[in-house]
Amino acid sequence: MINFLRKQSVLALIVLSIGLPGPAEVWPQSMDAVIEAAKKEGEVMIYGSTDLRQATILANKFREKYPFIEVKITRLSSNKLYPKVLTEHRAGKYLVDVLQNNTVGLYFLKKEGLLEAYPSPAQSLYPEKFKDPAYWTITNMNVHVLAYNTDKVQPKELPKSYQELLDPKWKGRLLLNPREHWFAWMLQVMGKEQGLDYMHKLARQQPVIRDVSTSMRLQFVVAGEAAMDIDSSFSTVNSLVKKGAPLKWFTLDPVFVVPSGHGVAAHAPHPNAAKLFIDYMLSKEGQRAVLTLDRYSIRSDLMEEQTAIKGMNLVPPDPAMGEDMKFLAQKAEEIFVK
Repeated sequence: MINFLRKQSVLALIVLSIGLPGPAEVWPQSMDAVIEAAKKEGEVMIYGSTDLRQATILANKFREKYPFIEVKITRLSSNKLYPKVLTEHRAGKYLVDVLQNNTVGLYFLKKEGLLEAYPSPAQSLYPEKFKDPAYWTITNMNVHVLAYNTDKVQPKELPKSYQELLDPKWKGRLLLNPREHWFAWMLQVMGKEQGLDYMHKLARQQPVIRDVSTSMRLQFVVAGEAAMDIDSSFSTVNSLVKKGAPLKWFTLDPVFVVPSGHGVAAHAPHPNAAKLFIDYMLSKEGQRAVLTLDRYSIRSDLMEEQTAIKGMNLVPPDPAMGEDMKFLAQKAEEIFVK
């Protein structure tokens, strides 16, 4: 059955590519018909890796628009979501309607046939590198920044490029958690050989290594253990800045962004409610709700409003890099930890 669905999904993509009405091949109903069918389904189950508080806020916004649909959320870490869905599908238990994860996670969900094709009409408002046509589109992104202690670093000292982090003045002053996603992205934008050479040079800067969360690393920066975390996140830094922490953030070009998206689960028990939820998340209304959570939207008609990221060269990781993640994790540990 899964192989049959995969063939149908591939056929739909072929139809799309030759300019015929592809979306109608996947979802033949009109939007009114989808809403009526969703009313009868009455609920939507979401498995996702987003912070539960933020996911609940977005779910409540959706309920305000569609009060006839109950939203149920199961929060799972990225490394637990895929195994859970895979185990359920192999057992013939189809419990989930919408799957939310970062793009690497979505890549593997699609590869295993755990996502059903659904090319939302709103996809046209999202850049190509932030979607996988027919399967998923980015619904929010966390912009990664460099965060520094304002008592330890003067604005005139700030580096203007990644290469300037290799300046001797930064030796022993930087903090880093050499996570494989960040490591892989740096190799992606620099090229593998040049990137690995850069990593060895950065390791010789003797950065403080802390294998902890972003918020914990920022506490080390606030305490003065290091002057700067070179892979922080805007949402976490901004939250602490609002509370009066001696922190500021800046970016270097290009800017690392970790995108997260939603897709319809294969064999979704409530497929129409799932479509409705994804359409809402990709809508202007849904994306405005995302912006209230210190996350950013890549929707084209909202870019002008997001002054903090306006003009930035935002580059997401290549989802296929997940194929080499084990090797990249080992390489990062070899260079920075051992």
